[in-house]
Amino acid sequence: MRRDDRTLAEKVDALFLERWPRGSRSATIEVAAFVAGETGRDIDRQYIYRIRAGKVRKVDGRVLEAIALFFGKPFGYFSANTDDEMAAVLRESKLQLAGLRATGDLTPEAHAELRELMDIARQVLRDEEAGRRR
Repeated sequence: MRRDDRTLAEKVDALFLERWPRGSRSATIEVAAFVAGETGRDIDRQYIYRIRAGKVRKVDGRVLEAIALFFGKPFGYFSANTDDEMAAVLRESKLQLAGLRATGDLTPEAHAELRELMDIARQVLRDEEAGRRR
């Protein structure tokens, strides 16, 4: 698997440059309006600019998902290494499942369904990664 070691800001900037190679005065306004509509949050052009410039340390996943959607990229576009990220999610979810089982809040059937959902999520991320490599 090929790693993409670019920073989040570099990835966002690359999307803008791909879409508007000569620049656009309204680019950040368009993206901000779309992201605000998708997330239901108050997102302005300055926030999008700050993400693009690397001035925002932690960006919410829903915001990143909306940015990727605006530019026609897959959900996992911003992930440097999808398998590493998915492994971390799986580790965390297993801990959460163990906690639910310990408290008796999760039936065996629900546990099996959640395990199946995690397998589906893992396959979706792999398919998206394979699509990026084409």
